[in-house]
Amino acid sequence: MQAKGLEKMPARPRIPDPRKGALEKFAFDLRQLGRGKVGVSWIADQEDTGVSRPALYAALSGTRLPNGITVSTLLRWWAGNPDEENPDVQSRDPIWGWIARLPAGSDAHTQANEWKQRYLRLSRAESKRRSTKNRSWKPTPPVQIDTPREQHLMIEQIKDLIERTGLSQDMWLLFGPETVRIERYLSGQVIPYYFWTYHIVLNCRAFIPDVRVEDETRRLNVLAELARRARVRERRIARNASPARRGRG
Repeated sequence: MQAKGLEKMPARPRIPDPRKGALEKFAFDLRQLGRGKVGVSWIADQEDTGVSRPALYAALSGTRLPNGITVSTLLRWWAGNPDEENPDVQSRDPIWGWIARLPAGSDAHTQANEWKQRYLRLSRAESKRRSTKNRSWKPTPPVQIDTPREQHLMIEQIKDLIERTGLSQDMWLLFGPETVRIERYLSGQVIPYYFWTYHIVLNCRAFIPDVRVEDETRRLNVLAELARRARVRERRIARNASPARRGRG
């Protein structure tokens, strides 16, 4: 469709290389189809367009397979012709229904169908490729580390707070059904985030009137953040010391 606002690409668009496979060839040809026709920005601004401008531009880069609604949106204006669509024709297809509204046998109808089928073939091929890739992928086993000193310090501070309530042997009275979660923090399995450090301090505050909730929560949060960084550090050290990593060197 010729008209309103010729195509204006981003300042440094990624130009797909049609020699690098079917995905980039599709994106390259789609860009060529849109030459001299309404621009991506103009399409994105239309009231019935449900796709963002960045998503439309990304479909033309060839970096990954765009979803059907994105491709369909571009093809409606570049292969089809909304001015020729018959609004009385109803379709249950929310993505490609506009093709059925074009006059049967028209150039727009034929070209739109051809592009639709090309996209569907590409989509099936990409799905098969990803499936094969996923089957061959093996997850890296988790690195085993000892609980770092910083995490032990955080645990000791939480234990000290709980012991000050006099209910360290009856934590259910303090935390109710969340006791299991708190026990995981104390065992070093998990490091609490802000909501749970606040929850711990607030519940203990009922039995320790002199505790300043904000100050104590802030202190535990600092310790928790140091503990998280320490675990990252220890995992990195463990990975670098693993036999597999040494074998690459």
